[in-house]
Amino acid sequence: MTTLQTVLVTALIAIWLCISVGFLVTVIQSAIYDRKREKRERAQAARDLEYHEKRMSDFK
Repeated sequence: MTTLQTVLVTALIAIWLCISVGFLVTVIQSAIYDRKREKRERAQAARDLEYHEKRMSDFK
């Protein structure tokens, strides 16, 4: 391989590595956000149910 080919292959590998790391970080952040969102939604559902039960008991 010539020097130019070596430089181009090295640059291509470096770019691919950067994109892969960026994609990995995005996937990890999405997984963490989804887990936190599910936790918030469960807490909201529990509050909604509690509110509904209280309103229904006040209604009687």
